[in-house]
Amino acid sequence: MSANLGETIAISDLARSCRLSMSYFVRAFTNTVGIAPYTWFIGQRIILAKDLLAESHYPLAEIALECGFADQSHFTNTFVRRVGTTPLQWRRAAWGDRSLPRRTRSK
Repeated sequence: MSANLGETIAISDLARSCRLSMSYFVRAFTNTVGIAPYTWFIGQRIILAKDLLAESHYPLAEIALECGFADQSHFTNTFVRRVGTTPLQWRRAAWGDRSLPRRTRSK
């Protein structure tokens, strides 16, 4: 699962690859890891996104796609729910003194 964070993976496909029913797979995963597979998967995508936000100049839309989100809006909404701030605000805080370039509006 970790190797395919940017891809769409169905829980049913994971269960099938383990030769388990979907309900048994979800129950076993949850009992072992402590959270449901989808929750774990989204959490891993957020961790990858934080790494990319902190270490690259990639645009948010590119990071969203790289991490497997449908688009930048989906990424932002999920990020805010999980982290409590927008990806851009998180990136600016992570960059701190390294002064992330800000867009300026021209009149």
